[in-house]
Amino acid sequence: MGISRREAMIAGAAMAGSCATVVNGATVKIEGGIAGPIEDAVRRAIQDHACPGVQIAIARRGTPLLSKGYGAANLETRTLVDERSIFRIGSLTKQFTAAAVIRLAADGRVNLDDPVARHLPFMGKLRSVSLLELMHQTAGLHSDDDSPFCLGGPETLKSQVKLAQEVADQAKPFDFEPGTAWLYSNANYVVLGAVVEAVAGKPYAEAMSAMVFEPLGLTLTAADRSGAVIAGRVSGYTPVEGRPDLFDHAAFIEVAYAGGAGALRSTALDLCLWHEALLSDRLFDKRWVELMMKPGRLRDGRLSGANRFSPQDASYGEVQYACGLLVSPPFDRDRTIIHYGAIDGFAAVLETYVDLGLTVAILCNGDTGPDLPFRSVRRLVKSKLVPGLT
Repeated sequence: MGISRREAMIAGAAMAGSCATVVNGATVKIEGGIAGPIEDAVRRAIQDHACPGVQIAIARRGTPLLSKGYGAANLETRTLVDERSIFRIGSLTKQFTAAAVIRLAADGRVNLDDPVARHLPFMGKLRSVSLLELMHQTAGLHSDDDSPFCLGGPETLKSQVKLAQEVADQAKPFDFEPGTAWLYSNANYVVLGAVVEAVAGKPYAEAMSAMVFEPLGLTLTAADRSGAVIAGRVSGYTPVEGRPDLFDHAAFIEVAYAGGAGALRSTALDLCLWHEALLSDRLFDKRWVELMMKPGRLRDGRLSGANRFSPQDASYGEVQYACGLLVSPPFDRDRTIIHYGAIDGFAAVLETYVDLGLTVAILCNGDTGPDLPFRSVRRLVKSKLVPGLT
């Protein structure tokens, strides 16, 4: 069942208004005349049926400049998106998982050059890969993203260790010889989620909360589970093909099975605070932060992007993959870290200008598509808030 575009537009219009918002009781105004153009861009996306709702936060060194929701969180109840609405964030999860593994290394509980089999013995039957190669997406583990592994109810929930065992048991566990190429693979991060479970001695959700979310005060960020009742959680939607006036509920998945690759939920403001905490050395000291943002390399010493396994990945250009983060080329005037996220019914992007401490997070409750406001909002932030750019 869908809803008419007119009704979605009404929901979006209800969230328009002033260029200020309320964050923890304080009025926050954004600089540079950017709030109005951002609202225009979001309104266009909602009117173009890209998604029912959007949440955006912009912060500088942890101070919010904008934190606001637009449009509908749930089309059936006509609930609106606000700044505390909770979205699934898909592959933005990967940087949190990488950070948890690095935290284990900083605490002396793992070595990032360890073969994964040291912590997950069942991986010993495969060719050896290191924890760092998993994080850099150079391990070569095959990800069967068309498999129905996310289907099922709460009674069939599997641990991340069990899911990693299924990765190891694939008929074709590798796409290429480990360390020889780069290929984005969810399987690499499912296995890393299993390492977190095994070393921490507790389920992925509990380990992430204890090691990352609670210490950093990320109160609205957590590992999601479809059966859980979560106040303020947004519903995900899929546009109906050929019917620009309709949405369907996104296909059901058991999001917990996405684990270290994509199971987290959060808010745009929490994501901004996450990057600030990371870059302020609050989770681990600076040398570990630098390692997390250092581009991965192949076993022959070349940058991982020098040999992308899939020809279509040439579109990455000079951008390199680090630990759950895409990092800008060294010749860029302003260093950035960025990642996108997508999971049924949701799409997200999180980007930080590292030297400026300027972060933008955009969350949508619709499938990834060209009409989402990611590009337009990122361009506005770059042109209005990054000095020296027009």
